[in-house]
Amino acid sequence: MASKLSSGIIALVLVGAAVLLAAGPPPAWGLLLLGAFALAALYIFARMRSRYDPLDPRFGSCIPPISKPKGGGNESTT
Repeated sequence: MASKLSSGIIALVLVGAAVLLAAGPPPAWGLLLLGAFALAALYIFARMRSRYDPLDPRFGSCIPPISKPKGGGNESTT
């Protein structure tokens, strides 16, 4: 259900953007805004369809694990 709703919203936004572009030449900030929304939607769609997890060690994560000091806890880092 949520997938159909999100697909419908995306289709509605795309049709609305096409109608606005056909109605007249938009200002430059409008094109930048539409482009930013399009890239954000593409990124979200790609991440939802991907099985890649950047924190999963099977994918060769470049983020090292957080190591906690093993001392008494009274050490100062400054």
